[in-house]
Amino acid sequence: MSLPLIRLAIGRTNGTAHHGVLLNGTGPVTACATHSPDLGPIAENTAHQLCQSCTRALLIITTAPHPSGEPDTRAASGAGRSAVAHRPIPGHLLGYCGKPLDSRRAVSRRVCANCTRLGEALERFRRRAGQLALPAGEPCHGDDTLLWAPQGRGNLVTGHRHSGETGRAFCDQQLSGPNPGATNECTPCRRNRQESERVRRTYTVPKMRERARWWHQRRELEMFDDRPAALNSGDVYSLSGCAEEHHAVAVTDRSHIGYIDLLVYLPGEDRTADARIRCDRLITIQRPPFPEAGMPRP
Repeated sequence: MSLPLIRLAIGRTNGTAHHGVLLNGTGPVTACATHSPDLGPIAENTAHQLCQSCTRALLIITTAPHPSGEPDTRAASGAGRSAVAHRPIPGHLLGYCGKPLDSRRAVSRRVCANCTRLGEALERFRRRAGQLALPAGEPCHGDDTLLWAPQGRGNLVTGHRHSGETGRAFCDQQLSGPNPGATNECTPCRRNRQESERVRRTYTVPKMRERARWWHQRRELEMFDDRPAALNSGDVYSLSGCAEEHHAVAVTDRSHIGYIDLLVYLPGEDRTADARIRCDRLITIQRPPFPEAGMPRP
């Protein structure tokens, strides 16, 4: 029987939360190897701070590897060729230790001790926990039915709609993250989103549909791996865990919050979608060598 991966903490309302399981006869076991008999299950939407090692461990076990393959080690961003090597999290330019990584392969035989430590802790956790019922990985494009929580999480009853064009709610509030437990929808968000959807269906989607038809007939396309911060409007990108190509209609620079917000067109579904990607994600970008005139406005 698969064990569910749950959140564990000592305090019921605040403190540090870990990802782990409850084993019969053994008690709580965390992915980062934190030990305490006082650890107990907590709800998803609480004021706890997430353990950074557990957060990276969750990415490791829920993210599919990059489609074009990944090296065993990468160099840290800005480090020299002889610098210590780091173990990359699948589908990310982020080491097990949390350091940002370059897309180039590391040449050093010396491996980061912190990367090794988390890797060993995660292997022990997997052996003890056995088969896990894992949550789904982070979606690469938005769920139209998902409601979001405002920054500060002051009102979790009312949910908001996320806009990839601005990185904020359609009512212009700043958002902290998804809030699937919300029971009400913000009225201004609903009204503004309906108007935005009307504009997208009548203008953006037909233009992007026509553009997507001839995209692969272009012979001069550049293709390279990079972070989402390298994206421009008009680029096409793909990432692990999703078979769709994503045509970037609008890109919002919100890297200071750890994510990039976008409006994308999905040819397979013939629709636009609001997207949010982690800044350390590894993506493959296709780009025409010259800026294109007449890119549709969202």
